[in-house]
Amino acid sequence: MDIQNILQAVQNGISEKTAERKFELVKPETPFDKFPAASKDENGYCLAYKSDFGSFRIRFADNKAIFGVVAPAGEGEEVKFSDVSASFFEVGTADEKDLKYLVNEINDSIEENFKYNKTIKNISDIKLPPTVSKSAAKNGSSYYDPATLASRYTVMFPELREEYKRNIDTYGEFLPDEFFNEYAYAAIDVIKSNDKTQMKKLFNIFNDIYLDGTNETQSIIVVTILSKLNNDTELLASCVDYMDPELASAVINVNKYLSTRSGKKAQFLLDNPPRYKPPKQRKRILPQV
Repeated sequence: MDIQNILQAVQNGISEKTAERKFELVKPETPFDKFPAASKDENGYCLAYKSDFGSFRIRFADNKAIFGVVAPAGEGEEVKFSDVSASFFEVGTADEKDLKYLVNEINDSIEENFKYNKTIKNISDIKLPPTVSKSAAKNGSSYYDPATLASRYTVMFPELREEYKRNIDTYGEFLPDEFFNEYAYAAIDVIKSNDKTQMKKLFNIFNDIYLDGTNETQSIIVVTILSKLNNDTELLASCVDYMDPELASAVINVNKYLSTRSGKKAQFLLDNPPRYKPPKQRKRILPQV
């Protein structure tokens, strides 16, 4: 497969993501004759895009396809790309399977580096995931899941209901870590206010769902939300009277751990998870006879 076909396939394969974010191809100063939308120099072949989100480029060099990004530059500012990912890709020996894998990798990189909220006409039309009933949780036939926590949370904080729906619209499914990491502040603000009525209402939700929740749901309450108390002893003390002892123990221990050196590193990894990359299938080399 020659480079011209590869460049064209990549351009076509990422067209949906680039169109959503209003990315436009950057006309190169020195275009590649066989494919004018790309450039060719001593650093290899390159496709570059820009929009209000920033800019990115895909560079083919040294048997790699390298994805680089840059934030929006002001007028007259030099554009300096930072390479954020690289995929092994031999232009001369690549086949359709390799190309499909590469296009998926690039689309993942675009999504990861240029978040995009789809515009919808009626946010109210988005269907929310089903929730687990109290009776099902109490009799052990089911466990509270993150969607149930989100539903109860956004009943208490109705201003977040649309953000809950927007999370589903943006990602095509509910991503609880994304949602609660961004909107944990609502719970933390209640704790900081120390309003007895609101505190009781908040921890009635947390206690009930924590005790009969899945491991993921418990982790969201303790790590994603209440770790944002940042081991503040006064805030933790104000919560203890409202928390179930089992929840209180978990929250205090997590906050203590995340305040340590190793805990701060763990918190950084929680806040900055690596992008999932499926393992590249190895080509089978048949022995020579």
